[in-house]
Amino acid sequence: MIRRRTFAAPVRTGVRWLCRLVLRTLGVHSRMQGALPPGGALLLANHLGWVDILAMLAHADCTFVAKREVAGWPVVGWLARRMGVVFVDRARKRDLLCAIPAMTDALARGQRILLFPEGTTGDGRTLLPFKSALVEAAVRARVPVVPIAISASAADMDARALCWIGTETLAQNLPRLRALTSAAVTLRAGTAVPPGACRKMLTHRARLAILALVNWPAVRGYARCVRVPAGIHTPEGVATGSVMMPR
Repeated sequence: MIRRRTFAAPVRTGVRWLCRLVLRTLGVHSRMQGALPPGGALLLANHLGWVDILAMLAHADCTFVAKREVAGWPVVGWLARRMGVVFVDRARKRDLLCAIPAMTDALARGQRILLFPEGTTGDGRTLLPFKSALVEAAVRARVPVVPIAISASAADMDARALCWIGTETLAQNLPRLRALTSAAVTLRAGTAVPPGACRKMLTHRARLAILALVNWPAVRGYARCVRVPAGIHTPEGVATGSVMMPR
């Protein structure tokens, strides 16, 4: 199911300030390092929890792709609907097929779209395998892919402080979040991967860039073997022939 709306610049600015206000109310400090390229771009980021979305919207003019359940979440769901989020049921292939043309159109019009290619939240310690299907939109629109590394910290807990853990509900997560001291979310934008490569290569290169930015171990999850040019860095080292690429 696709929900897509275009908002004028003043409204997007208002949403950005609202996100900053919510983060401040929750006691979460956010910052972004690095610059995003002008115009349309697909932003690929690791995913820790719902605070990621607020932090990204507070610092970047973008919409994003989210699982369908997000539409019903308090505050975050409301913001998402008004930012023209593309809601996707990843279990339904038809939803993915409908999402790609919608994303392609938005990217071609100069919109930035945030995508969490892990398809779920991580624990703030490892990077899960990336799914590449929706990256096809960047290939069709011929826009760059920008790797975004998201990390969290707090003075009194480990890196999982702001993560959405297991089957935790929003009602359980909020009190835990409010109890933290010096909670912070850092967004690091890597060098944009230029358009032109296939979606699997774009996804692969973005994932490697995020790994380098956060210095986490990777959880392997590759499905097929494709040829990459010699000299390209992979999780196994510098490629000299065929390497395993993400689904």
